[in-house]
Amino acid sequence: MKKVTTTFSTQQGVVTLSKPFFTLMHDHQQIEVTYKPNNYNGWGMCKTFNAIEVSDFTQADAELFASTADSKLRLKGYAA
Repeated sequence: MKKVTTTFSTQQGVVTLSKPFFTLMHDHQQIEVTYKPNNYNGWGMCKTFNAIEVSDFTQADAELFASTADSKLRLKGYAA
């Protein structure tokens, strides 16, 4: 059986996948993918996906998610 990795360390920070859960608003199980940057004092962002969409989530997916999320968290022209 393939081991499911739920936490990925990336260059920008940490990406974590929640356990699958059901909601009343969706027909399928959901997974929340959370990104927390290295230097944001616990701040971050998350996005909910259908569990089937992220069933094969890899390190490369985590790097892309972190890069995209980080670009949305940072304001251009301001020091972090």
